[in-house]
Amino acid sequence: MSQAGPPLVGIIANPASGKDIRRLVAHGSTFDNNEKINIVRRVLLGLDALRVDAVRYMPDTYGIVPRAAEHLVLDLDLQPLRMPVLENAGDSLEAARRLRDLGARGIVTLGGDGTNRMVAKGCGDVPLVPISTGTNNVFPRMVEGTLAGLGAALLATGAVALETCVRREPRLDVSVDGELRDMALIDVATSRLGWIGARALWEPGHLQEVVVSRITANQIGLCSLGGMLFPGLIGSEIGTHVVVGESKGGRSVLVPIAPGVVRSVPIASVTTLEPGQTVELARGACVVALDGEREIEIPRAGPVVTVVLNRNGPRVLGLDAALAEGAAVGAFAVG
Repeated sequence: MSQAGPPLVGIIANPASGKDIRRLVAHGSTFDNNEKINIVRRVLLGLDALRVDAVRYMPDTYGIVPRAAEHLVLDLDLQPLRMPVLENAGDSLEAARRLRDLGARGIVTLGGDGTNRMVAKGCGDVPLVPISTGTNNVFPRMVEGTLAGLGAALLATGAVALETCVRREPRLDVSVDGELRDMALIDVATSRLGWIGARALWEPGHLQEVVVSRITANQIGLCSLGGMLFPGLIGSEIGTHVVVGESKGGRSVLVPIAPGVVRSVPIASVTTLEPGQTVELARGACVVALDGEREIEIPRAGPVVTVVLNRNGPRVLGLDAALAEGAAVGAFAVG
């Protein structure tokens, strides 16, 4: 597979991932920045082993990537992106945009669903190699950094084909009064809470409606609702729309809503959601949460909030497929 330009890979390691309030109210593992440094070090060694020419990374005040590169002897050209560091979610978005404009062939991310949502908003069609270091980790996976680096290198050097190793993930487009406002990768939820506050949502009593982009039963968070309610559709391209609340003849399901936190969620109604289908959420004052974090305030009744299941979300490297194909084409052969 031929690609224009030298093999360039981006790294976006979010120093703030995995540090929201759910770490206090739940029982999630902690990925501190020292562990992120260890992961990035292994990513760099994997990239270098398969002769990636250059790596550009998101700078941060903790210095995750430069600390990871200390004492390593690398042939690749490692440099930070020339961008301001604001120490907020906008850094990941801006880094993704700059990597896209530089022609990066892949972006390795360290973060959770929130980090990857910001990256997906800016990366265009650049494939992602997401490593889980966040609180909610449905989109990224727990993968060994060395393997992530090798997979990204195979993609960047053209050793494996996009057609066989990269898949398209869905997203949820959120509009207010017909104007596209934002997007989510996994779930959109409305809350009775009238302010953004600590952002994270984890109590069923605060929920009104939930729209989920995929049906899965083996993940933590609101997205597990789909698998509990439609087990026969697990792994399909169908999403779900759930209205939370008590109703005559209604039911409840147990949901692992956060690490170590299993709650009973009352289901007033539930429907499936086809790709391209639009859901109009109930009108009224609310806060809209994207991938578990409150982002949009609707201060009064009147605005129409709609959600569309869009199958044209970010592209993601299938690591297993890439490593298998790389071995088959001799990418790991020596001499």
